[in-house]
Amino acid sequence: MSNDDFPPVRVNPPAFNVPGVVLAAILAFTLVQALRSFVLTPDSDDWLITEFSFVAACYSENCAEFFGRDPGAQFWSPLSYAFLHGDWMHLGLNVIWMLAFGTPVARRLGNARVIAFSAVGAMIGALAFYVSSPDLMVPVIGASGIVSALMGGACRFALGSVGRPLPAGADLPLLSIRQALSDRTVIFFIVIFFATNLLTASGLGGFLDGGASVAWQAHLGGFVFGFLGLALFEPHRRQPLAPREAMEEDDLRSAAD
Repeated sequence: MSNDDFPPVRVNPPAFNVPGVVLAAILAFTLVQALRSFVLTPDSDDWLITEFSFVAACYSENCAEFFGRDPGAQFWSPLSYAFLHGDWMHLGLNVIWMLAFGTPVARRLGNARVIAFSAVGAMIGALAFYVSSPDLMVPVIGASGIVSALMGGACRFALGSVGRPLPAGADLPLLSIRQALSDRTVIFFIVIFFATNLLTASGLGGFLDGGASVAWQAHLGGFVFGFLGLALFEPHRRQPLAPREAMEEDDLRSAAD
């Protein structure tokens, strides 16, 4: 296998060079929110939420009979709910976190793998919500399951790289679960993440604008999946070069040019 089979190593990638797949996801979320805000009528928007949000109780109740929901929504809603947001603030918060954590994970996994990783993160988030509240007849929307999965995945290679910008961690070796849980930076991040969501679960964490409560179960489910499951999506990678080796490789590339 030649070196051409591996992604090129970048010692110090630009901090704001966001991968196209991340920008495409943000654009898709934004277009859906713009459609809901500026194009659809209230009745059409209600239909969109009915058909594409995740509703846990619809797996035990006949939602088609109750409010005309397509039976097929049970199959696509565990993913489609991630494209809907409560309001622009809800979308904006997810966009900020996606830029921060989606960037290094997308650089590490590549386009196809990060799409698959994010899709599974959304579905695991929906599953976690269902397990905790199987009879709740409330629509769940938002990309927080995806964002939480990206956060969990980043803990395995980026957050423990003390002194390096987060995006630069994309070329670092994958930490084992034990190594990650031995890193103080990672532990601190995990504690803050879980504490914030547990406060939300207790009712002390407040609510999103618009009166919609936070689906903290989807956050926790996505995060646990991302932390434990990133290794399943890892491509074959060469180890990052040491500074001296990187300088030698740059010299060789310059000579070749």
